Amino acid sequence: MARLDSTRVSAWRGLQTVTAELTRRIDVDLMDDWDIPLGWFDVLASLQRLGGRARPLDIAAEIRLPPSSLSRRLDRLEEEGWVKRHRSVDPVDQRAVEVELTRRGRNLWREMNITYRRAVQRHFAILMADADIAAVHRVIDLLTEADDGEFAAD
Repeated sequence: MARLDSTRVSAWRGLQTVTAELTRRIDVDLMDDWDIPLGWFDVLASLQRLGGRARPLDIAAEIRLPPSSLSRRLDRLEEEGWVKRHRSVDPVDQRAVEVELTRRGRNLWREMNITYRRAVQRHFAILMADADIAAVHRVIDLLTEADDGEFAAD
């Protein structure tokens, strides 16, 4: 195992800092255009990727968010009419809940996704060559595999 030295600590701090800054910039772009934070968009996008309907634990795991934080976001999204909670059709656990994107939620996600993609392009992708993107994916894969699934929502 590699020794934790100042170079590795610096790499971690740099990764942490630049990720936070990029997240903030994308959040600002979404707030400017939609008055909706990135965290809410992330939930809508996760539901879209999960087929439009999923259990809260699956959404939390997909966006690597603690379930309690997701619950608060879902409350707000449901108040706005962008998602709806349903009792699960799971015969084993009939108390389970599923969250579904409403028509309004799908339409909002579709329109917000344009702003999101433009922001990702402007603040991240335009600066990266194909080899850089491959390297980022390699690091993500390495960290995800090394963690052995602990990145899932705690």
